[in-house]
Amino acid sequence: MLSVAIAGAGVTGLATAFAFARYGHKVDVYERKTEEVFANEGGAGIQLQPNAMHILDAWGVNISAVGHVSGGVVIRRYDSGEPLGVFEPAVGYQVFVLRSDFRRAMLSQALAQGVKIHFGIDIVDIDASKPSLVLKDGVEIRPDLIIGADGHRSKIRQSLFPSVKLEVQPECTYQMQVPFGALHSDAIKKTINDPIASITLGPGTYIVTSPVPSRTTLDLQFFQADAGGAEDPDRYYTFIPDMTHLRERYRGFGGIIPEALSWAKEAWEWRITECSAPSWASENGRVVLGGDAVHAMRPASGQGAGMCIEDAAVLGELFRNVSSNDGKKIEALAKIYQQLRKPRTDRCHERAEYMQTSFTLPDGKTQQKRDAALRHAGKKKASLPLRGDSEAHPMSHDFDNWLEQYDAIKEARDALRRAGWSDVAAKL
Repeated sequence: MLSVAIAGAGVTGLATAFAFARYGHKVDVYERKTEEVFANEGGAGIQLQPNAMHILDAWGVNISAVGHVSGGVVIRRYDSGEPLGVFEPAVGYQVFVLRSDFRRAMLSQALAQGVKIHFGIDIVDIDASKPSLVLKDGVEIRPDLIIGADGHRSKIRQSLFPSVKLEVQPECTYQMQVPFGALHSDAIKKTINDPIASITLGPGTYIVTSPVPSRTTLDLQFFQADAGGAEDPDRYYTFIPDMTHLRERYRGFGGIIPEALSWAKEAWEWRITECSAPSWASENGRVVLGGDAVHAMRPASGQGAGMCIEDAAVLGELFRNVSSNDGKKIEALAKIYQQLRKPRTDRCHERAEYMQTSFTLPDGKTQQKRDAALRHAGKKKASLPLRGDSEAHPMSHDFDNWLEQYDAIKEARDALRRAGWSDVAAKL
């Protein structure tokens, strides 16, 4: 058994806490936000694709009370709202859920496994050689393993790799929710009654919309490539109480967008950030990074949360039967974790960049070619090998299948067998 300290109670932190605790490890999570803030925090919707849902199903985690099976995504033209194509997983299913609701669901799951959550605790320093965490009140924590799951502004990453800087992009996402009761047109009622999410493509922007039945609200996320946010690189989140700018920006949009914006009273502006580090762990393997702390990416791939859940599953499987005295094994497992995860998340980064460029094309010949391809693309995916191809073009259906049908738990177990740890693999 290991004593594990996790920095951060976001998607990665809580999923990782659950993954370790279900195998009997002692897990403590340190979250700088207070319990009250955590309990009432909002958040944008996320689409958990089959690769993430396979893990949750394997864990026995049911999020149907807060999420809904969305079936896929319909791509729409901005000026008319007409559908250009519908994209569904070849196998498996997707669930749309608010990030905040998913975190709270995973909190309940982690607590049920005996995880201890320490809210309102700020970490000020780490020492990878011990390893240890130093809290703001001066208390030093000495676990066997530290997981840095503290998001894109990770203090754990900064302590390990001070030269690595967070890449703050000029793009922004504006997120808002509108109550079902405020929306009355036939078109928007059809959207509310259909669980499928929509992505509306326009010049310099794309919009993700989905009903959230558990909240009786419509979730909208407006991505802007031309937001000009670089003027203040230290500003990550901003409350927008005046919707005038957004209504003006999207005046020429059709479909349900004008009505939804007319009833939206406020929004949050979220800066887009990316990061990468030279390594995912300390040299001795006693401090490991996961999630946005090491692979924060643009949202266009729809796999940000999925990659975080995969990190958690791989870590849980690799360290399943490790004890505090297995120093060399811990070091080796940390390297295997990076070997499994970094190439996959790097490719997902590439996909996000390609998708963003494609989604935000200006009107013209390239956009027309894209739209024509979208109208005929949906049927091709099901005829391709399910395992997909990690080396395929990031915009291809082969690559789609590799992303969606990837089995992170199996990959981790196979890696243990290849490493020759029969004492571990035999129990899996």
